[in-house]
Amino acid sequence: MFFITGMSTFTWVLLAYVGLHLGHDYVGALKSIDLNSIVLTHHISQDRAFVLRVKEVFLIVGSLALFVEIAKAATASKFGASETLLSFVVAIVFVVMFFMVSWAQNATFLILAMMSLIDATGGFIIELNAARKDIGIAGGIL
Repeated sequence: MFFITGMSTFTWVLLAYVGLHLGHDYVGALKSIDLNSIVLTHHISQDRAFVLRVKEVFLIVGSLALFVEIAKAATASKFGASETLLSFVVAIVFVVMFFMVSWAQNATFLILAMMSLIDATGGFIIELNAARKDIGIAGGIL
């Protein structure tokens, strides 16, 4: 259960992104897929089409991951420092990879890194506010 609730959702987004780029050598089905591969094309009219690429799918999944992480931090009674620390580690890995790995130096990866940093910072702020309320309640009892 730790892999679902204890780990940051951005860990899975990062692993999927790395798997897409490094999987070309090991998984035959990934050889023809890159960030600009078309996932969905919907013709809106004769001269317009809605095109969804892999990079947009990553941004959609990243947005959903940010929502899940903030909701998890705001509602979970057992949310603690370990989840926040893991979120910061994942955010640092995103930033380091953006500067050090050539295939991660694009706008999609940068936006995912920023989402991960917002997740880590938001979890930290929520945890501090919860601790402040606990201290305020305990202070009122004493």
